[in-house]
Amino acid sequence: MQPAWLSLAIASTVAYHVILKMTPAGANPLLSLMVTYGSVALLFAAVLVLAPGDFAWREEARQLNWTAVALALAIIGLDLGFILLYRSGFEVSLGALVTQTAAAMLLVGIGVLVFRE
Repeated sequence: MQPAWLSLAIASTVAYHVILKMTPAGANPLLSLMVTYGSVALLFAAVLVLAPGDFAWREEARQLNWTAVALALAIIGLDLGFILLYRSGFEVSLGALVTQTAAAMLLVGIGVLVFRE
C-alpha cells in the first residue's frame, strides 16, 4: 500500500503548490485559507460520520494530545508561507524544491538526534 500513499502524497503536493500559485493575488490570503480550512473541516466531518464502523467520540477524543493543535499551527505557517512566497514572485518550479530540500536536511538531523533513526 505504500506506493499508493506515496503517489497520493506526491499528487497532492503538486496540486497544493499549483493551486497556491494560482490563488488570485487580490484575494486576502487569510480569508482564502480560512475558507480552505473551513471546507476541510466540513469534509473531514462528513467522512468521519460516513465512515464504516462505530465511532466513540469520547474514547477517540481522549487519544488526542497537543500534537493536533501543533499540527494546525504548522499547517498555518506552511500555507501562509507558501502563498506569500509565491505572491512575492518566487517561482513555483523552485518553491517546493528549495523548501523541501532544506526541510529534508533538517529532518535528517532531527531523525538522528530525536528519534534515533
